[in-house]
Amino acid sequence: MDMNIKEIRSDFEKIGSLYSLADDIEIEKESIETVTCYWFYKAKAKSTSRVILYLHGGCYVFGSIDSHKALVSHLANETNSTILFIEYSLAPESVFPTAVNEVLKVYNYLVSKIKGLAISFMGDSAGPGLIISVLSILNREKNNANLRHCIMLSPWVDLRNNSGSITDNRSIDPILTKEGLDFFASLYIGNNKISEINPIETLFGTFPPTLILVGTNEILLDDSRMLFSKIVTEQPVTELTIYENQTHVWLTNDIHSESSIKAIKQIKQFIYEHA
Repeated sequence: MDMNIKEIRSDFEKIGSLYSLADDIEIEKESIETVTCYWFYKAKAKSTSRVILYLHGGCYVFGSIDSHKALVSHLANETNSTILFIEYSLAPESVFPTAVNEVLKVYNYLVSKIKGLAISFMGDSAGPGLIISVLSILNREKNNANLRHCIMLSPWVDLRNNSGSITDNRSIDPILTKEGLDFFASLYIGNNKISEINPIETLFGTFPPTLILVGTNEILLDDSRMLFSKIVTEQPVTELTIYENQTHVWLTNDIHSESSIKAIKQIKQFIYEHA
């Protein structure tokens, strides 16, 4: 598949300028265990007891602070949360498990430095795939005592890309294609075996309370359904909400739309219920 990765990355960055950043949100850059991270918090209200780790989407190949800072600033503002955005390494320069290991390094650093810290995960698109890989390792290592909840927006968690909605929704999804997903998945997988990487296949253990939001017009709709079915068997506090007529990670397009406001309200309520 002929794609210019540099151009795709440049175009994807423009998503971050579709609307303005939230007012009164501080953004503080910090290198944690050599991983570039950004703190988002309300002025003079940075939490030292609770933090949400945000893993951005971009098919493991693109995405950065520039593409997501507007979205994350509004999430931090509306939910009164301290969010740590992790700018993990991208494929094809860095294939699996580089990004997973970087997130684990940040998590372990925070746990070791701040006693009793409550950590949650939030992410969009490929971000939830990384979250699953990370949480599954934490579960295997029994290193999950600090986890509080998990929020996933339009998750891409099956790198095989062969679910029913991939075909059924192709005519109503203006953002994603099977061909594109297959190509980006191959860059992330590298020479590894897909069965050893694929988030939906490698999911392990009991997850913290989890909220999944997805749109009806996504080719990845079935990823959310499969994910919900897997997590809820061990974690009854798992919610799946399917938003009518919404496309992939719709909050990035217009944070002030009725559906985005509704989604943020639902996220805020879930955070407070499972703090």
